[in-house]
Amino acid sequence: MLAAVNFWGTPAALALAIGLATGAAFLLGVMLFGTASRRRQQKIIGERMAAVGNRGRKVSHMPVDHTAGGWIPARVTNFGRRFADSRGFSGRLDAELEAAAVSLRSGEFVVVTVAAAFGGMILGFVILGSPWLALGVGAVCALGPTAMLKVTLGRREEKLREQLPDVLTIMASSLRAGHSFLQALDTTAKEIAQPAATEFQRVVAEIRLGRSAEDALGALAERVGSADFKWAVLAVNIQREVGGNLAEILDNVADTLRERATMRRQVRVLTSEGRLSAWVLALMPFAIALYMFAVNRDYIMLLFTTKTGLIMLGGAALLLTAGVLWMRKIVDIDV
Repeated sequence: MLAAVNFWGTPAALALAIGLATGAAFLLGVMLFGTASRRRQQKIIGERMAAVGNRGRKVSHMPVDHTAGGWIPARVTNFGRRFADSRGFSGRLDAELEAAAVSLRSGEFVVVTVAAAFGGMILGFVILGSPWLALGVGAVCALGPTAMLKVTLGRREEKLREQLPDVLTIMASSLRAGHSFLQALDTTAKEIAQPAATEFQRVVAEIRLGRSAEDALGALAERVGSADFKWAVLAVNIQREVGGNLAEILDNVADTLRERATMRRQVRVLTSEGRLSAWVLALMPFAIALYMFAVNRDYIMLLFTTKTGLIMLGGAALLLTAGVLWMRKIVDIDV
């Protein structure tokens, strides 16, 4: 009991409390920004649908404000968007945010990244008391939103890839029942679970608004970014050009994808020990550093306050990065 009381009075406890508070504030901000962005996106879609429905009539077209309605001030969002445009990554970032189903745009994401960097610098200066170390902590925190985006994008892509065989089976069954290709897509959008339902609802909406089925499916494959989706879309587009039994083709593709998924799971099981070892070896230096910071702060601070210590930290970071990449390459088997 005495040890627990002593712990909550140490700088490590203060750092833990500040970190938890910062993380909670960051997550709350992301949720608030996402809610406002979803409302704004629904408003824009409603205006576009109204314009399509009133085609040929006299309609007063008002300029659409792509930044109004958000929790981030419009000027700040515009600055973030202009910065992304000037650096040439606005389109790619918007595509990744859309593929990950994150309700933020490139300007808002830039603002969130900058806010995370400043928060990390303040937190690092409060805990470590060094402006140089605070810059390092800020740089690491600035990578947080991008890392979260990559993780979200990978998880959604994996979920869509797992749903693809069921999608093809539903489409094949609908075609055998006598439905047209568009009706089969509509049935799939209604029967399949999320997140595939949202993607196929968008495909159906695009086709009904005048886009060709080949272009709509190609855009779906590009958004998802999965090779399995691209192969399935390629098979469908080829069949629609040369003819044939589309239902049978979809069944064959679905069976092939299921076999690939089975092989992928077997490989993942066989490489689980190597991946676990990579995680343990990568996290062990940080765990030991946190432990030494809690029990003997003066000893571990020599690494941050002396020239020799900084050189050792730089070398250790390079070796750790090389080791993690090496171990990842060993266990990363393409199926």
